Amino acid sequence: RIERGCREMSGTSVASPVACGLGTLLASTVPEHERYKKLTPASMKQALMEGADKLPYESIYVQGPGKANLLKSYQVLQKYEPRVTIFPPELNLVDDRDYMWPHSRTPLYAGAMPLMLNLTIVNGLGVTGYFDGPPTWTPTNAQGELLAVQFEYSEVLWPWNGYLALIIHAKEAARFEPPGLAEGVITFTIRSPPFPGEKEGLSQEVAVPFKHQLLPTPDKKYRVLWDDYHNIQYPPHFVPIDDLTYKMEILDWNGDHPHTNFHPVFNWLTDNGYFVEILSSAATCFDASEYGTLVLCDTEGEFLDEEISKLRTDVTDKGLGLLVIGEWYNRAQMNKLAFFDDNTRSIWHPIVGGSNVPALNRLLDGLGIAFSDEVTKGDLRLGRDKLEVKTGTSIAKLPPQSEVWRLRTGAPVLGATKVGKANVLVYCDTTIFDINLKGNLLPHLFLDFVQYTAGISKPGWMGSGEKQEEAFVSKRGKVPMEWPEPGISDLLSRPLQCFKNAPLTFQPAGGFLEGGQSVSTRVGKESADPSFEISKGEGRGGDIEAINVHNGKEDGWRQSEGGGRAGNSPSSSQGSHLDDRFVQKITARLQPGHAGANGGTESSGIFKMYFQRQVAVFLFVIVCVLLLFIWKKRTRRNKVKATKNRYARLRQIV
Repeated sequence: RIERGCREMSGTSVASPVACGLGTLLASTVPEHERYKKLTPASMKQALMEGADKLPYESIYVQGPGKANLLKSYQVLQKYEPRVTIFPPELNLVDDRDYMWPHSRTPLYAGAMPLMLNLTIVNGLGVTGYFDGPPTWTPTNAQGELLAVQFEYSEVLWPWNGYLALIIHAKEAARFEPPGLAEGVITFTIRSPPFPGEKEGLSQEVAVPFKHQLLPTPDKKYRVLWDDYHNIQYPPHFVPIDDLTYKMEILDWNGDHPHTNFHPVFNWLTDNGYFVEILSSAATCFDASEYGTLVLCDTEGEFLDEEISKLRTDVTDKGLGLLVIGEWYNRAQMNKLAFFDDNTRSIWHPIVGGSNVPALNRLLDGLGIAFSDEVTKGDLRLGRDKLEVKTGTSIAKLPPQSEVWRLRTGAPVLGATKVGKANVLVYCDTTIFDINLKGNLLPHLFLDFVQYTAGISKPGWMGSGEKQEEAFVSKRGKVPMEWPEPGISDLLSRPLQCFKNAPLTFQPAGGFLEGGQSVSTRVGKESADPSFEISKGEGRGGDIEAINVHNGKEDGWRQSEGGGRAGNSPSSSQGSHLDDRFVQKITARLQPGHAGANGGTESSGIFKMYFQRQVAVFLFVIVCVLLLFIWKKRTRRNKVKATKNRYARLRQIV
């Protein structure tokens, strides 16, 4: 039904026709003799972006450059000259706090995970372009001198576009400095070959101002490290949705990230003085003495043996608080979710449950904690709050001197305990924190959890649960520890490697070179697959001022403490090659007939299910036709009978 007025819609399918219409209207205003040079994909994009009106109180990730303004874009296009632009044109994370969310809520300080920003370059000089040398960072005040900036950028800007990635660290010298604003300018030059008929190409220097808060390193109790490395994002496999009661979708498309579906939790923590950092490298790439709490939320990936050993030591010996929020995992339920996909002509099997409970159990086994394969549903009351559990898991084991809270059904879903020097809290569902699960959000409870695990304070509802003097063991469900199918653990594993998104002290001393130039060693589970090899760097350098990476190649770096170029070491491009090999391996194993996660009889099962489905559809159509025929025949007979009755009554009346 066509309705009058306006309504809100989102998605590429809505935005692209609107943008095409705007572009067509703009193009119609350019005289024909000017269209050869003035009408290009770059000029149209630049006119639309530069003419947009920035909306207040909305993030750059919500509105992009803003709301389209056709009149302003027309004025930009009338005066247009070929040029290079970058979006966003400036990085003011102090004055544009709403627009630059969530980065504006993540100040810089020594020892923190780096601030990472990805900028879009629109090259109006030509369809192709190149960086004329690596980008440079030029501080404009004393605090800016305390920043180390790494770069990654497009080898070729084609067609008309490219990217510039910034990885910004605070040097160790900033640890005890008073708070201030770090300012500087990122500059680079883009060069494009000449247009047909021209002898010389064009070039332009671009400058991007940067401003952000630089703080002394906070107390570790208020620093929260959120593990994102072991969450599967944009998965190449079938990861089922966390809420099994939601029937409109079966795939988990969410990144399970504090900046996306858990952003109410992120905002609540930062509003209350906590500093949330994202772990985007292996668990061996951070110093546990720097943090009060490690968060493992809805984890789908695997933990390698080295990571398990380190995290256990971090908790028991170094006092790292641990907050684990799991989700459902049940093999029978996973088998029910399998379906035949018409596009790929194959059966899709879930590769994991709502979370990877077997991996979490192997990690927590040394701490005396485990989840079960029970799928729980119900509600729990903590103080004045009512917690809804839609489809979660349950707690199978806890060490002595623990406290347990149960649903009304009796399922234990919340547990708090002390292991070694650290507090550990485990919860069995994400409904009250995840905006996409349409539940009653309670982000303040996440703050309660963090305050307990960091050892800051105990929530008011603590003590209302069941105290366990002895080790707690539940008989509800089994304790999954290993995958029944071979190879699943490998598919969910990622390299044991520190990338540029790790702190400087965990990055290789020689920078990041192209893959294959550094010493390799095998880690994790034994495997002959090269995707389990990582590079090993030797030694440590001084404070890095800048590392310029050109498509994975090192253009050099400078060390503040002198010294020459360091030796070979792990490369950033090698990390991407490893991920590519993982995707290839996953794709190969999920192909029909592959004797991998789904067994060697997968091909025959696929075709059997396909033909069964076709036969079922055919029989269904035949039954529908027969029922329609019978219905019409009965309807016709009833009409004839009714007509005869009417004539009989008329004769009686006459």
